[in-house]
Amino acid sequence: MSSEIIKRLKLSEKDKIVEFLNSNWGSNHPLVNNEQLFNYYYVDGDWTNFYCIEDNGEIGSICGYIKCSKEDNSDIWISIWCAKKGKNGLGLSLMSKMKELTGANNISCNNIRQNTMIFYTFLGYHPDQLNHYYRLRDLDEYKIAVVNNKNIIPNIQPNSTLKEFFNIEEVKSNFNNFTYSKPQKDYWYVDKRYFNYPHYKYKVFGLYEKDICKSLIVFRVNQSDEGYVLRVVDYIGKPEDIALVNGHIDTLMDKYNCEYCDMYCYGVDGEKAGFSLRTSEDSNVIPNYLNSLLQKNIDYYFFTSDVDNFMMFKADGDQDRINLG
Repeated sequence: MSSEIIKRLKLSEKDKIVEFLNSNWGSNHPLVNNEQLFNYYYVDGDWTNFYCIEDNGEIGSICGYIKCSKEDNSDIWISIWCAKKGKNGLGLSLMSKMKELTGANNISCNNIRQNTMIFYTFLGYHPDQLNHYYRLRDLDEYKIAVVNNKNIIPNIQPNSTLKEFFNIEEVKSNFNNFTYSKPQKDYWYVDKRYFNYPHYKYKVFGLYEKDICKSLIVFRVNQSDEGYVLRVVDYIGKPEDIALVNGHIDTLMDKYNCEYCDMYCYGVDGEKAGFSLRTSEDSNVIPNYLNSLLQKNIDYYFFTSDVDNFMMFKADGDQDRINLG
């Protein structure tokens, strides 16, 4: 008789995680084989952020996640989900229980494969596509983007100010509204993800209206051999307040000498912030991969357990990281 057990794996069982994924993922997964990144994403005291389901004492499926806040019942992003060949049923069973197992109000995953969206629908989740917004800098020549239509929306004179924060203490002193963040983020997350990320440097700004810091917006300057690109990788605040960045993007692109600024996101209206929405009819190519440069438009897909008031951005989950594969 089959005996199935679901359990969270301890740090002392890390070798089981690495061995299972190396045997069943199809290639050595960079986030579990790189000790620095494994510790950064998945270690939580004496525990790992991995659950597994065992069938007759053998692991049949494993699921790793990333916490959105310091809380014990933090919302989570699914990062790694893998089932042993012939054990897809165990994989679906484990995924269906992750919300209950972790106590999260919201679980989601950034950058799922389009052909797996049907599985998340079957589990009762909402799969969808991230919007890709961009704003071109007004240049005579573009080396990274392929620009057939210089569709630069006229700027709106900003009625807001943009202030850069250089550490989490400055954030704490100026911003305290995580209420509208779904999934729910906190100071611990902002500090860990943007001020203490091991490989990239991020620029964290407060968006102010009438001397009140209404929201946080996070950028990364992406350098390639061909030049620089500015990326909006996160936003925390009321969805409608992202419009406050309208008028500031051009200033930042000029400051950092960037060809364009882009934003993969869901849950905000980027056009109100001065961006153009890349559609299937758009003749422009806004590359996502710059090292090395791939002049091709890339689409991203995701799922969430609750789409109402949900927001997702490029750096959510295990995305916006160096390519170790």
